[in-house]
Amino acid sequence: MLLDPKPLIDRSIADLTQLSSLLSAEIRREALLQTPELRACEEAIATIGDLIPRLQVARKASLVPVPQSRCPSCEE
Repeated sequence: MLLDPKPLIDRSIADLTQLSSLLSAEIRREALLQTPELRACEEAIATIGDLIPRLQVARKASLVPVPQSRCPSCEE
């Protein structure tokens, strides 16, 4: 079985975009509370904002499907 990186990147971008939206909504909802958790959400949103453009560029690279082992955590 081959693992194609491009669909994985696309799915990761979509998931990260959705996560960023959810975290942003939480921050807006709890704007008056300054907690370590909300600061962590803000940092995560910033990190996601930096990561998504890099993933978009990486998706344009000449990526070829690679063999996928049956056990992702095993070395075969």
